[in-house]
Amino acid sequence: MNSQELSNFLEKIRYGRKITQEEFVDGVVSLRQYQRYRKGECEIPYEKIDQFAFKLGIPTKKLMHQFEEEKNRQSQLINWFYNAVVTRELEKIKHYRSELQRIVIIDPEKNLYYQHALSYDDLYNQKINELQFFERNIALVNYPEILKRAYFTNIEVLILSSLLDFEQLSKKDLLLQRLADLFENSESIIGTGDETIETLILMRLAKSYGIKHDFASVIHFADLAIERALDYKRFYLLDHLYYYKAIACFRLKDIAGFEEALFHCYNVLHLANLPQKLKHYERLIEKDFEIDFDVFVLNYLKKKVK
Repeated sequence: MNSQELSNFLEKIRYGRKITQEEFVDGVVSLRQYQRYRKGECEIPYEKIDQFAFKLGIPTKKLMHQFEEEKNRQSQLINWFYNAVVTRELEKIKHYRSELQRIVIIDPEKNLYYQHALSYDDLYNQKINELQFFERNIALVNYPEILKRAYFTNIEVLILSSLLDFEQLSKKDLLLQRLADLFENSESIIGTGDETIETLILMRLAKSYGIKHDFASVIHFADLAIERALDYKRFYLLDHLYYYKAIACFRLKDIAGFEEALFHCYNVLHLANLPQKLKHYERLIEKDFEIDFDVFVLNYLKKKVK
């Protein structure tokens, strides 16, 4: 059991019950030892959990059940907040941010995710500039020292991938290659399974390789993300992924691949039923390929019917 997470939860209950920290630890452990639990330096023995539960007036089993429920609730809330920030759903952002500001986040890794989301929200609202966003996030993951590690959490990889968009980033090619290698050996990423995070990271890799004109790598990472998204039955970022793949195939003169990717992009956009986004893509496609999107799709379908 993660002592840091549990002690954060105990602190939340202690504070709510108006018990001082000195009263809470008295007769159980020293204040210094309690601070070691809070920093995650050692595990909390079960008998100490029993004693802390008694101090709070809550049966141990009930306390532990509430702990797991609260962890799951916070995790879901932070996921919703991050997704709302990325998609700029302003009412949801306001609601989730207000709710999260009132709680002590139990899981340090989820707190890292939350701080990253806050940075994006502050950037979009012009409370910070791009340089401040960049500096906040390299501090969150201790870049570039973090690259010396053998293992990374999926949240760390997500934050690292966000740095690829910034010119200020030193060793950008090294970071890009390291992130690419991590997805070739996914055992090096701890906490995989969140399809939203994985898809976003892979989309950023495809985009970054496109900037480098490494179109084979664009197709590789776009296909990997598309495959996972379809396995999860999620449409998140599929429009971006098919679009990047279409550009890469076009540049490699793979006309069949280009047409198929662009057709899938069209289908995803219409399934999403977001007229403004569709118009945005129509303008991009007209500019990039000098074609009318609707006419292209009609011609594509005619060829398929023959």
